[in-house]
Amino acid sequence: MIKMESTCSSLKCDVIYKGSVIGHMEGVNLIQWFLKNKYCYRGSFSNFLTIDPEDCCAGIVVDIVFNDKNLIAKDARIEWINSYGKNGTFNAAKMEYHDNTF
Repeated sequence: MIKMESTCSSLKCDVIYKGSVIGHMEGVNLIQWFLKNKYCYRGSFSNFLTIDPEDCCAGIVVDIVFNDKNLIAKDARIEWINSYGKNGTFNAAKMEYHDNTF
């Protein structure tokens, strides 16, 4: 059974890689699905800008911080990205609450 549970969106999110902020994403949308007795998190973004352009690539695993919602998408793997600074998609392992300590 596939069931769409909720949707979360933000205009600007911080991106964390190995404990430090490497850039930000703009126009982030996240959908929480319930599929085969577990939650799945799939999202998209309109822009992904990093300090080092080599960090902006498909396959990188990052944490995406929704600052305005106090949520963090943990272990989000960038599945597809058009090119540096462009749109793409990601899958997150889980969602957690955070307390703005970044």
